Amino acid sequence: MNKLRILTVGAGIIAAVGMFAQSSVTLNGIWNVSFPDSIGVASQNVMVPHTYNIMDGLEDYAGPATYSRTFIIPDEMKGKSLRLHFNGVYHSARVLVNGHEVGRHPNAGFTPFSFDISKFVNLEGENLITVECDNTFSEDNLPWMRTFDWANDGGIIRDVTLKAHGSQGLRFVHVTPKVNLADSTATARFDVKLWTKPSGKADISIEIRDKSTGKIVASQRVPLRYDKKLEKYSTDIDFGKIKLWHFDNPNLYTFITDIYDSKGRLSDRITDNFGFRIIKIDGDRILLNGEPVRLAGIENMAGSNPDFGMAESHEYMDFTIGRMKELNTTITRYHWPQDNHRFEAMDSLGILVQEELPWWQLPWKELTPKLRESAHRQLDEMIEAHYNHPSIYCWGVSNEVADNTEEVLALRDFIHQRDTTRLVNTMTNHLWQQYEKDPSFALDLPTMNEYIGTWHADNRSQLAGILTKVGEVIKDRPLLITEAGLCEPAFTGGDGRRIDEMIYHVSEWQKHPYITGYIYFSLEDYRTQMGEEGMGRDRVRRHGVSDKRLNPKPSFFVLRQLMCPVEITSVKPYGEKADESTLANIYSLDRSTPDAEITVKAKNTIPSYTLRGYKVKYIDIDGVEHCVDLPDMHPGSSQDVVLKNVNKEYHFKVVRPNGSSVLDY
Repeated sequence: MNKLRILTVGAGIIAAVGMFAQSSVTLNGIWNVSFPDSIGVASQNVMVPHTYNIMDGLEDYAGPATYSRTFIIPDEMKGKSLRLHFNGVYHSARVLVNGHEVGRHPNAGFTPFSFDISKFVNLEGENLITVECDNTFSEDNLPWMRTFDWANDGGIIRDVTLKAHGSQGLRFVHVTPKVNLADSTATARFDVKLWTKPSGKADISIEIRDKSTGKIVASQRVPLRYDKKLEKYSTDIDFGKIKLWHFDNPNLYTFITDIYDSKGRLSDRITDNFGFRIIKIDGDRILLNGEPVRLAGIENMAGSNPDFGMAESHEYMDFTIGRMKELNTTITRYHWPQDNHRFEAMDSLGILVQEELPWWQLPWKELTPKLRESAHRQLDEMIEAHYNHPSIYCWGVSNEVADNTEEVLALRDFIHQRDTTRLVNTMTNHLWQQYEKDPSFALDLPTMNEYIGTWHADNRSQLAGILTKVGEVIKDRPLLITEAGLCEPAFTGGDGRRIDEMIYHVSEWQKHPYITGYIYFSLEDYRTQMGEEGMGRDRVRRHGVSDKRLNPKPSFFVLRQLMCPVEITSVKPYGEKADESTLANIYSLDRSTPDAEITVKAKNTIPSYTLRGYKVKYIDIDGVEHCVDLPDMHPGSSQDVVLKNVNKEYHFKVVRPNGSSVLDY
């Protein structure tokens, strides 16, 4: 293991910034999009990221489109290697620069890719980029044909960037932490892969900072030897004491990795974040950093706002993740690979997430060779791009596909060649019929998309018996409810019924200790090419606790309360006793004190986990804000709190360590 040279190398890294002033420029902005003559839609200028399926007359169009724009190479990029990087083009892309094809990216519309364009550019004038994309429903693409339940939004749906590097180019830097929970110390392995041809050694420096404080915690600069078997350069760094990442305390570290050329000049740089955390399964429990947790969350269906479609801005992603945290979400999943920025927001706000291959329902049982190629490409690119996110705890390989155990095991093995640190799951809606034969039993965490009483079984009263039998066959393993909710108009009753069903199902899950959590479906009414309600880009499935623009429904606030980790079991005037001879006005109307006493209890159902750093906030009668620290609270424990000189309404909040509210009283 390489020992560190603290601080001294860091100063050199900082000084090197000026040597490599501009390594990337955004190519987002105005592009022209055109369509085949047979469509009858004129070419026009649009803002990329963009999907043509929110354009008038093209809402249901599935076919080719061509995007183009010109750009000029900045002076500071001249003489360097240039790469054109796309975060997502749905679902197939052919890219040309100045009329020359530089690469193709077929049947992988949600994952990033890049091409070296150095030999095709004009350094002294304008350059033309042309991106031919196609969202035709395809038997060679995942998602497959016209069977999937989300929007088929074609276009350059995510950011485009021009990147430059010197003679040595960094493809990725992956960080694999190893934590000793006994004393909160940690090491981390840094794996570095180059775009350029590797040599025996590489001159690489790594500096790590506490993201919240900016303080340098470790740095090193040593020649790294190339591992031919792994096809990477690697080094281990000893951090000593660290701060763990947790959904209540999402501590992050920032690393800067620089590579130098043979003359010692800075050639390329990657900056990214990572966190230290351990997730493992122990019997019928999930442990986060060694502590049992039972988690509650909700799924967000990206692309649902008809103003953006799948081409959501970073600001809207941040707003969405904020809405999820407002609901007290600690765990979620996505049916298809997401933009990197979405995971950066989850890293920062503290939401555990499962990212999935978009294999939904069909094809049944197994993949064709071409579909397997699509699956492998997407898994490869998804894992490479998102490896460092502490929020990602699991990779998902299929959703609601029947009898595919052999295929999902092969996909698990494919993933394990790239990442052995995370769980691998498949989600099913047949557990209530197949029990121990369910494909999810073959992977790390058994799952259940639970729609008993709507899509499944005759009525919801059967749920209790089904869960009892699941408990018998699952033995000492946990179960995660990966979907549940009410889909209108297939099932009528509106938001009132949604609330009733929500309370009923959550109450049943809470009775079974082996159920380790649930992910409610869904955050919003979602745009989908299978939508039964609305027209054009407003066609939705009405499944959400908010509308398609994230305006909350009444069910939003009910779910927020159900997912809250605390409950208030008592609120009373401080020091007063109830008059048991009365039903009303049980406390004296003649207050001897303006103080109140409340009892805060940490839930011991779902959700339940140890609360650290929580506080009670309130405004006193004079308008002054107060904050009362709560002690560490284990599931089931209670704490009495006195609110001195409290406001007349007895209004207060329970907040997380970062100050965001989990409960408003």
